[in-house]
Amino acid sequence: MAPYAVQSPTNPMRGLQRGGLTGYSWGALTPIAIAASPTGLVRAASGIVTLNTLAAAAHNFVAGEVVTLADAGPAGGGLITSVGGTRFGGNYMIQAVPSTSSLTLLPLDEVILHQAADTGGGGSATSIAAETPTPPAGGKAFALTNIGDQSQSPWGFFVDGVFLAAPGAFEVDVQAAAVDADSQYQTIANGNITTVDATNQTFHFDATWTGARFVRLFLRSRTNAVGLIGRIRG
Repeated sequence: MAPYAVQSPTNPMRGLQRGGLTGYSWGALTPIAIAASPTGLVRAASGIVTLNTLAAAAHNFVAGEVVTLADAGPAGGGLITSVGGTRFGGNYMIQAVPSTSSLTLLPLDEVILHQAADTGGGGSATSIAAETPTPPAGGKAFALTNIGDQSQSPWGFFVDGVFLAAPGAFEVDVQAAAVDADSQYQTIANGNITTVDATNQTFHFDATWTGARFVRLFLRSRTNAVGLIGRIRG
C-alpha cells in the first residue's frame, strides 16, 4: 500500500483538503549543513541572504520553496553565528538557486525582515529536496478530502513538478484511485505528462471535477537520472 496521510483506505477523512493544501508525491524535507562563518551566510543591505553549503554539498532544493535556517548538532553544521551579532535563523523563501551548493534567500519572518547587513554561517538549512526515483516508480499518494461535507464533491486538484536538470524523454502519469492499493491506480484522462518548460524544467497539470479519493504521481520513464519534485495541491 502506498504511503499517505492517516485515514481509512476506503473512506478518506483526512488528507489534502481541496482548497489549497499541498502534498509532495516526490520531494522530501531534508536538512543540509551551512558553511562556517563568515562565508556560509551573507546578508546584503537589502535583506537578501546568500547561503553556501558546507563542503559545497549539493542541496537539491528549488526556487519557490520555504527553507528554515536553524541551529544543528556538530555533524549538521553546529550553531548559527554572525560576525555582527545579527540574527539569521528563521524562515526564508528560496528566491533563486545560483548553483547546487548555494541559495539566494528572501526573509519571511518579521524578526529577520529588517536585520542589518552581516556575515555568518553554521547551522542547517531544511527544505523540500528533490528525489531521484528509478522508473517505473509510484510516488507518495494522498487522500483528497473536500472542505465541508461530501455533498461538495467532485472537486479538482492540481499538479506541479520540477526537474533539477533536463530529464530527456520522460513520462510522469497523474493517477487516481478509489482505494489506496497499488493495483487500483489508473492514469486519468490526458494525465500523461511528457513535456517540460525548456528553460525551467517545470510542468503543470489541472485535474478538474474529479471524484477520486486518492491521487499520486507515477514516473513511468526518464532518460536522464535527475532529481524531481512533484507537488499535488488540493
